[in-house]
Amino acid sequence: MEWNYQGDRGPDNWKTICSAFYQAETDCLQSPIALDDDQANLTISQHSLRFDYNRTLFESSFFNHTVHLSPKTNEKVNFVTFKHKKYFLEDFHFHLPSEHEINQESFPLEFHLVHRSVKNDLLVVGVTVLPSERPMNTVLAAIDERALHPRIAGRGLTVPIELSRLLPEKKQFYHYTGSLTTPPTSGPIEWIVFRHQTYMRQGLLQAFKRNVGKTNRPLQPRSGRPIYLSDF
Repeated sequence: MEWNYQGDRGPDNWKTICSAFYQAETDCLQSPIALDDDQANLTISQHSLRFDYNRTLFESSFFNHTVHLSPKTNEKVNFVTFKHKKYFLEDFHFHLPSEHEINQESFPLEFHLVHRSVKNDLLVVGVTVLPSERPMNTVLAAIDERALHPRIAGRGLTVPIELSRLLPEKKQFYHYTGSLTTPPTSGPIEWIVFRHQTYMRQGLLQAFKRNVGKTNRPLQPRSGRPIYLSDF
């Protein structure tokens, strides 16, 4: 079913496009939301979340208006453990600008690492991104520009990625329960959103802006749901 980020089929009208979109949006609390230290009313242990990530070959694709990367093999070698439950990585993708707002601040990009448990429950890790302070490397910028073109990315490029290097150095996180952020926006989804940012080289970030563009769902009401902030 066709949807978009602007116009008659934009986020304000997703639930009017079809019954499945309507049911998903009305059946559960929605994402993204504004996350704020002052409104995080509960604490969760930093040790409740553990990442087991490895260097992995990913294959690119382009759908739902953005670039996706999924492991080339079906081996479950990358997973997170949250509250003693394992969730295996199956995809990560990108939104511009960030979907979540952290302490009243938005960021140039946010990527989502989508994990699934053996019982089919979903956990998504959100990482907000700032541009690196290093000067732009024009050679790499040209490669990034070509690789992120929808027609090129959609062909299935193979990309080796050291996943642990994608995460911010400081691992403090918010946790709440919400939904997917693209239609059908179903849930419940366990959300982990890092409080601190990671960094992306300037040329790659600009290539995302030119080739992917605005792909963020507006903030949704908190609706009184609990928000947890991990201890240090």
